[in-house]
Amino acid sequence: MRKACSLSKATTETHSHETCDLVITVRDFAYPKSHPYHYGNYPPEPVHEESEDDEEFEEEELVEDEYQEANEGEEERACGHARGLYDFDAENSTELTFKEGDYLWIHCRQFPGWFLGEMNGARGLVPSNYVEMI
Repeated sequence: MRKACSLSKATTETHSHETCDLVITVRDFAYPKSHPYHYGNYPPEPVHEESEDDEEFEEEELVEDEYQEANEGEEERACGHARGLYDFDAENSTELTFKEGDYLWIHCRQFPGWFLGEMNGARGLVPSNYVEMI
């Protein structure tokens, strides 16, 4: 017969030969209490059998990896001076307005297609296709 024991220091020192039944309950609060997922009763993971489609998918992943490797140099170059290629009017307070020919300081790539730039003390998002890194 197993006994439930506390994890206090005295118990672990004097009864180190006893086993403890430790029960951990995990609840997923994304589901109501009436749903079985709330108490971690998820369905079993499906068994995946390999097919010819998987080989095509792996080839697509390799192409994406090669694309990312080719653009790593561009990612590293996302800092420094840039020149505006076109006029850009900010559509909200997070964007930076600039004109063609203006010089900006690019801090980093914030999102795909957007830099975080600065000009005359003002900071904001700058579309990467509107500037040329110099």
